[in-house]
Amino acid sequence: MLINKGLGAVVRNSIEDLAGWAQVERPDLARLTADGRVVIVFSDIEGSTELNESMGDKAWVRLLGKHNKLIESSVGRHGGHVVKNQGDGFMVAFADPENAVRCSADVQDALAQQPFRVRIGVHMGTSVRRGEDLFGLDVALAARVAGQADGGEILVSAPVAEAVADSDGIRLGVPRQVELKGLRGTHLVYPVAGSAGAGG
Repeated sequence: MLINKGLGAVVRNSIEDLAGWAQVERPDLARLTADGRVVIVFSDIEGSTELNESMGDKAWVRLLGKHNKLIESSVGRHGGHVVKNQGDGFMVAFADPENAVRCSADVQDALAQQPFRVRIGVHMGTSVRRGEDLFGLDVALAARVAGQADGGEILVSAPVAEAVADSDGIRLGVPRQVELKGLRGTHLVYPVAGSAGAGG
């Protein structure tokens, strides 16, 4: 192509291809953060290192593949966007807190029969978008909320709890007051009732 059309055409086509790929292949993170607010979900497998050791690498990689596929499928169904995943952990963005909580509940239901348990935290706030990633204090807070969850449990922050309080089919358990590493004061987190481990 370089010989036939020259450098200008190659550069122009490459940029057009990239722009097209960004629009078609990747969900648009800008759309989810358009009003400056974003709902962030973090999840990971409880005790993943020990599980990997007991299962062996081959079985662990197979299991991880199933886990990842299931989460990605549920996120897609609920209109979310996988910002990134690393090992057994996922960071997902949603525009709507109800969709985020319903997606999390679907994931826990689907994983109920698996030989591992996932902990999930959901928080809503503002963030700084840089390309296909999100940064900021509220991102850190979402991760800390997930860190407070037990395996099989979904915890949501107070802003999410308030936003989904009147949603059909979403019930929240008794809140608990927790300290979140690196953040001042105490924070209320609410278990989503009906998910395994809720309220305990």
